Amino acid sequence: MLEHISRNPAKRTKHTPLLFQHGAWHGAWCWEHWLQHFSELGYEVHALSLPGHGASPLGKPHVNRYTLGDYAECLAEVVAQISPTPAIIGHSLGGAVTQRLLETHTVPAAVLLATLPQRGLMPYLLRSLRHNTRTTLKAILTLNTHHIVNSADKVLSNFFSEDAVVDLEAWEAKLVRESFGVLLTTLTPIADPTKLRETPLLVVAGGKDEVFTVEEETQTAKAYGAELLVFPDQAHNLMAEPRWREVADAIDDWLSETLGLE
Repeated sequence: MLEHISRNPAKRTKHTPLLFQHGAWHGAWCWEHWLQHFSELGYEVHALSLPGHGASPLGKPHVNRYTLGDYAECLAEVVAQISPTPAIIGHSLGGAVTQRLLETHTVPAAVLLATLPQRGLMPYLLRSLRHNTRTTLKAILTLNTHHIVNSADKVLSNFFSEDAVVDLEAWEAKLVRESFGVLLTTLTPIADPTKLRETPLLVVAGGKDEVFTVEEETQTAKAYGAELLVFPDQAHNLMAEPRWREVADAIDDWLSETLGLE
């Protein structure tokens, strides 16, 4: 019984629905701005919370038992509930979940937003060990990834630029422990690019992203033959950064051109 938020537009002008997939530690709640904005643009919009995130029950005895494949099955479950088949916008780890899903499913289009790179999480982990050694080692040794995001300062440094208008303490309070099993199953390449040729893809990156670099996002776009769009002055949580509306409108333009929505 996954949390599945839906909104219908006052006037539907876009045939293809949108499904938002959150990233690590987050839930459907993180899409508040975009659920409203894309609905106003004429889309039927949806957002889900993975098990143990947002208002979704855990399901398994412990969150660490979940793998990337499990999360992809959860996303597939919600995709199957929506008609017509939605385009997917996956953020960060949600981008990895989307990549894995697309190995076996085709959707009208997909946007990988500040996505976990196609080649896997290992470069990020090595950077974290170098620059945030104590916190990263604590997360690894305790098998508890929540140590990475358990303060307002950590939320700011990981997810937002300095000029973001965000209640960092309120945001941090909603973040949950992320699966260590998912971390382990994302260390190696996420998906086989030869299996993703049927779905049009857009990769969107932030130039100030402290989690995944523009170089990694560029590699992901090249691996899948996807288009790449970079917002140089924005950080990781592009759906809540100061230019979130501009990012959303750029995605709307791409979807409209790709799917003929206008």
